[in-house]
Amino acid sequence: MDSLPNELIIKIATHLDQPPPSITKFSHEPSGGLTSSTSIPLKSFSLVCWRWRKIVLPILFNYSRVPIDDCPQWVPIDARLIENMQGQLSRLSNHEFQIYTKMRSKFKSSSVFAFDEAFDDLLVNLCRVQEEDAFLKSVPNILWLPHLPRSYANFVLFISQYELRHHIRSIVVYTERDYELRHIPTADAPLSRAVSEIWTQIFLHLNPTRVVVAAPPSTLAGLLDTQLLSSDTWAFQMRMHYIELIQPDPHTHQPPIQHQSSSCRPWDSALIHRRPWQHLSYNEGSSIPAYSTYEYHLKQTPKILYLLLLRLSRECSPCCNIRSFAFTAVFPFSTNTIATVRALQRISTLRDVAFQVAPGAENDLLSNTKRLGRAQPRDLWLEWNGNYDAITHFLGLRDFEDGGSFTSVDCAADQLAVEVQEYVDKLAGRGIGWKGVGVGRWVRAKEEDRVVEEEEGGAAGGDGTGQVGDGMGGAANAPAVILL
Repeated sequence: MDSLPNELIIKIATHLDQPPPSITKFSHEPSGGLTSSTSIPLKSFSLVCWRWRKIVLPILFNYSRVPIDDCPQWVPIDARLIENMQGQLSRLSNHEFQIYTKMRSKFKSSSVFAFDEAFDDLLVNLCRVQEEDAFLKSVPNILWLPHLPRSYANFVLFISQYELRHHIRSIVVYTERDYELRHIPTADAPLSRAVSEIWTQIFLHLNPTRVVVAAPPSTLAGLLDTQLLSSDTWAFQMRMHYIELIQPDPHTHQPPIQHQSSSCRPWDSALIHRRPWQHLSYNEGSSIPAYSTYEYHLKQTPKILYLLLLRLSRECSPCCNIRSFAFTAVFPFSTNTIATVRALQRISTLRDVAFQVAPGAENDLLSNTKRLGRAQPRDLWLEWNGNYDAITHFLGLRDFEDGGSFTSVDCAADQLAVEVQEYVDKLAGRGIGWKGVGVGRWVRAKEEDRVVEEEEGGAAGGDGTGQVGDGMGGAANAPAVILL
């Protein structure tokens, strides 16, 4: 092996290069193990000797990950804490003394009400702990805002030293920590600055074509500069959500994007505007725990994806907007899918869509009675049908361009493939041409469109005008029609 030239060793190493777990496991139920794998042949190859490691470094770091630091670094400054600081003025650092001076005058102007716990949410200030702040480090109630770990600076130096920047094609940013400061209004500004710093530092030193963020819904909303828009997140017990954003790969020799103007999107703000992403995938995991709650169909899942799609529709010009979209969930409520396709309807550039709303082959949810809880399988499949009602109406109402595609990942199961085919056949019955091109995949074929004589009331549902009813009910009122 030592006698082989570098070119042959690289060729050998490429045969050990497997798809990363962030791709192979993206459609699995979200967990903290998205970037973990028991099979690491390329890494093992790189540990044989320094020569081999140097040769494979460029492909070894094609898919990298950046953890969010779990260490809490923020202290809520209230009147009681300032009073405690007063007795230790001589021991305070310069930073702590500045905080004491500023906040003391603020609380003094607020009179005795500053000491009332009911006023904490209004009067409290969040201050980031610095290295020399011994007093603030001793405070028991230190809070967490997402931030990059100190090891990121070492990673950046490593990337620069070995000139790997243009080899890193994918970055996974992940954390399992929940953001718990939504009830504190004064936390909004520090959160915004912290998140902006994360993305600024990542894109300053790296230029990945693919970015994945894996985090609990509350944290993900903060990292994406959006909201949950739901008070029922407790019912779903969703540990994590995944989002994947992909921009055109410069290695494919695609023509560069011709931006329509310098303001075609709000540059350098939220993650969804940091690059001209052309694909968005979202995995929100399982909704099954909510089926065990009273009047489950009234519960609202986190609306992170819905709000992101609305922002893309309002704030992006066609040159910078997504062309393809994929949604993965396990028995989501049909109302959730209705909201999603409503938002998708507003994105004029969308060409390809993919959906998976049943458990994959790797998932044992339906056979695990402990995880099913009090959920009734009948309710789960009623919602599954409601989801495909919504998807089918979306495919029928949206004017997809010729060659646009629809993929149903659920068709990996033979029985579900038959049922999804029946839904697509309904489109043909309405004269809308979708041609099958493989298991679970159809493409828009306008040459197969035909005029259908509709009976009074119209097959589109309702008044025959092409507008369709709301259908925002749950499983008990599975939507036959939706309003887009």
